Amino acid sequence: MIEFKNVGKTYSSKRGGDFVAVDNFDLTIQRGQFFCLLGPSGCGKSTVMSMLAGFEAETAGQILFAGRPISGASKERGVVFQGDDSLYTWLSAVENIEFGLKMGGMPAAERRTRAMQWLHLVGLRGQQDKYPTELSGGMKQRIQIARALANEPQTLLMDEPFGALDAQTRGSMQRELRRIWAAAETTVLFITHDIDEAIVLGTHVGVMTAGPRGTLKTVVPIEIEGDRDRSDPRYGIYYEQIHSAIREEVERASKSGV
Repeated sequence: MIEFKNVGKTYSSKRGGDFVAVDNFDLTIQRGQFFCLLGPSGCGKSTVMSMLAGFEAETAGQILFAGRPISGASKERGVVFQGDDSLYTWLSAVENIEFGLKMGGMPAAERRTRAMQWLHLVGLRGQQDKYPTELSGGMKQRIQIARALANEPQTLLMDEPFGALDAQTRGSMQRELRRIWAAAETTVLFITHDIDEAIVLGTHVGVMTAGPRGTLKTVVPIEIEGDRDRSDPRYGIYYEQIHSAIREEVERASKSGV
């Protein structure tokens, strides 16, 4: 589904010189995987997602989606952002979900039916007429997810979407997202800095090296079926493996003064 082949991203600095955010990045994500990408702050996680979304172009290597080079944003790759300010405050919940369908020219009755189906799937039955100011943070994030999925993307890209939520709401949203992912049968790239979150959600966890010149260090398959119970011995093993990989990068960055 997704292939990063020796991908790099270099930014030109106004002070002179270049800044290499991502370098020699290689990654393959298979169809249907829930891939969580994490690493030290500043390693280039969000840059990787931005390139895959088509918001930015790589400056080296190649990114393929379903075998084709990415040339820009596409409804094939739906994006859910970290904050909830991407919702349109003048539109109701169901109208926010309908927005992309409306821009695509779908007839009103058809788009309302599809939007209501996704509203129900994300657990917001009966909330369709509420406006963003009337919704909690968790409910707004569900609307964002429903809006992205209503366009039937092949891949859902999520950049720390639960980072601003309280711990209880965050845990609930993680469980809901796993359920939605299983029902929608879509491919997910999920950016996070939280090891627990990555293990709870992912089928695979990728760890990046410290930036600048961040690249992929290792990929850990998470082989726990069903609900992810933190008391499961395998959970602790995965946590230590991932934590050790990140700790090495944090210590390396600290010694180099990055």
